[in-house]
Amino acid sequence: MEYTSDQKALIMLSVTEGYNARKRRFDSVDRPCELYDDYSVADKMIAKMESRNIGVITILDDDYPQRLKEIYDPPYTLYYQGDKSLLNDKDTVAVVGTRKVSAYGKNVMSNFLPAFIKSGLTVVSGLARGVDSIGHKACIEQGARTIAVVANGLDICYPPENLNLQQQIVDKGLIISEYPMGTKPLQYHFPERNRIISALAHAVFIPEAGDRSGSLITADYAIEQGKELFVVPGSIFSQQSVGCNKKIKELQATIAITPDDVIFAFGRNAVKEDKIAIQLDMDSQSIVDLLQEGAKHFDEIFDATAINIGQLSGILTQLEICGVIRKTQGNYYEIIPQL
Repeated sequence: MEYTSDQKALIMLSVTEGYNARKRRFDSVDRPCELYDDYSVADKMIAKMESRNIGVITILDDDYPQRLKEIYDPPYTLYYQGDKSLLNDKDTVAVVGTRKVSAYGKNVMSNFLPAFIKSGLTVVSGLARGVDSIGHKACIEQGARTIAVVANGLDICYPPENLNLQQQIVDKGLIISEYPMGTKPLQYHFPERNRIISALAHAVFIPEAGDRSGSLITADYAIEQGKELFVVPGSIFSQQSVGCNKKIKELQATIAITPDDVIFAFGRNAVKEDKIAIQLDMDSQSIVDLLQEGAKHFDEIFDATAINIGQLSGILTQLEICGVIRKTQGNYYEIIPQL
């Protein structure tokens, strides 16, 4: 691909200048090419990008998303891998939240994500641990459209355990960053990254967030940008729900009780799913109710239900066969999320 002098100048800005300096320098000239006489730094970066199959869209390009142009501080460069056409998807929902997801948060995600996906919504998130990763994985598994916005160069994976997920997103979705190759995920990059997540979305959905969750920064950007913010209320005793409950208390968010609450904001009808009814007897139901609290060891289930060991093993096996629960490492059992 051939790059114009203006495009190279914007790449130079991203490589050589910090967040605030970029804006000052960009605003100081009529055209970016006026900023530089030598583009050798940009040429070297372009060569590295091409070797890793990384592309770039600048704010001067026709395919730069209009929603980003409309915010106060749009990124001048978007480095990408994957299908860049997703940037202009109309019906996009940001799904962000706590990195330490509780059993309640996982149940919320297992209820909402399939409905979002079946409604045809594109999910944008930040590839972080917890809610972000759950959202991306659900989209990849269901063949749905997803965008990951990261706080580092695309030649780096953070968190490192998401390397395989990041590659799957590259193959089946889109991953973007305003930072050039070699940029590490520094702490202040994450708030900067969050404004892009909210800007790309029609609405922001937070299933679970603590008081200091970075997703609340995304929520504040959404409010500032005029986007609708949906949060799921949680227990007043749960630290992971303090942030969501605070947004409700401050009247800054719409309460989401069902997926339809979010889906209707896109002008779409509810998606009806055929469900297979499973009739549970009293003992089976008591076990399911117990596991709604989170994964339990066999011994914990035995102590809580007082069902004899032989009968308990049979009931657990039957619930596994019916697809209600699953056995995990260490003789633990948990409800199967319906993603």
